[in-house]
Amino acid sequence: MNSEKNMMAISAEVPAGTGPEAMEDLMAVLPFSKVPALHEDVEKLGGYLAQLGAIVGSMQRRMEELERQQAAVTIRHDDVKRLQALIRMRADQICGKYNLQDKDSPRIFRAAIKKDLMKRCGVKDLHDVPAAMLGGAENMISGWTNIRMAMERRARA
Repeated sequence: MNSEKNMMAISAEVPAGTGPEAMEDLMAVLPFSKVPALHEDVEKLGGYLAQLGAIVGSMQRRMEELERQQAAVTIRHDDVKRLQALIRMRADQICGKYNLQDKDSPRIFRAAIKKDLMKRCGVKDLHDVPAAMLGGAENMISGWTNIRMAMERRARA
């Protein structure tokens, strides 16, 4: 109860405001020497924040290392050939579904599928696809579609 009265008295002395000025005003009215418990709490909080910062930094370094290790393991040449075959097959399926008989459509769809796959995997070449993403890459190719592109190709034919 007594501490509430002290806080009320202090709040009456401190002008309402925000930002660094308000904090300076508060510190002028409420110096740490008058409130040792607050000083101890602030010191503890600072210690906890320092520990938390160290833990977060350590976790970030570990995650970066794991990502580097995972990305370092790329797919084999046989896997690249399988992805290329899947891309070719999917492009042919799309051309058949939308009755695209011109010679350029399969090539255009293969390029679009490959471009989307590399963008999703964050690589510049199929050989750089991480091994951990191989299953997802196969699923992406199998389900790839771009109806707008198909309709545009169909309208040109």
